[in-house]
Amino acid sequence: MKFWKTTLRIWITIVSLFSFFGGWVVLAHSPKPNQFNPANLSKMPVLAPIPSLDQIMNSQESNRLSFNNNMRPIRLRTGGSG
Repeated sequence: MKFWKTTLRIWITIVSLFSFFGGWVVLAHSPKPNQFNPANLSKMPVLAPIPSLDQIMNSQESNRLSFNNNMRPIRLRTGGSG
C-alpha cells in the first residue's frame, strides 16, 4: 500500500509540473491582445457635468424632498433558545 501511495504522489507531482509549464508555454506563445490606439476610437458622447453639492442644496427640487423618519426599528427573532 505504501508503494502505491508514494507512486501516486510522485505521479501527481510530475503531471502537475508538466501541466503548469505546458500552460505557461501555450500562454507565452499566444497572440498578444491589441494595444490601445486612440485613433481607432469613435467620437465619445459629451455628458452633462455633475452638479456640485451647493447647486443641489440650492435647487428648487431639494425643497420638495421630505424624508419620512417614522419607521419603527425592525427586530429580528431567531428560533434559538434565550
